[in-house]
Amino acid sequence: MDAALATLLVGIAGVGGTVTSGYLAQRAAQRALRLEHERQRHENLRDCYIAINSRARSCRYALADYVQAMATNTLTDEIRQRAATAINAHHTQYDEAQMVVTDSVLAEARSVNDKIGVLYGVLRRIDCGDPREDDTIEQVKRLLKELWPPCNPCGRPCASTLA
Repeated sequence: MDAALATLLVGIAGVGGTVTSGYLAQRAAQRALRLEHERQRHENLRDCYIAINSRARSCRYALADYVQAMATNTLTDEIRQRAATAINAHHTQYDEAQMVVTDSVLAEARSVNDKIGVLYGVLRRIDCGDPREDDTIEQVKRLLKELWPPCNPCGRPCASTLA
């Protein structure tokens, strides 16, 4: 009876070990998958933050060129096109950011987006010969100066969400 009992206990332990090892392997695979998804999400978020900052800076530079060219009467279609392209790229990136970034980052990005839109609108109205009463080159220069410091829309909010 002792040999039979020992055999039974060894058999139970073997089956238990086999079942437990399968369960533990599955849990480890799920954890690895979860960590990979989290790493990928973090990387996508970081890429989005980099892109929104880059597009905002590109807009700022293109709009500064546009303002300078208007002020010096050297505006060309190439400068207009470069500004339009930068604005469109920024809007596309901002649209993507709305689906990805945190609320605090989105608030900063929205502020910059709104300022870019106002500035570009005034520039286009002046350029097209249909300015509003307060649309002047001086106003445009002031708007551009206001855009300069916050044109890193995701600075601190991005860093805190990526930490």
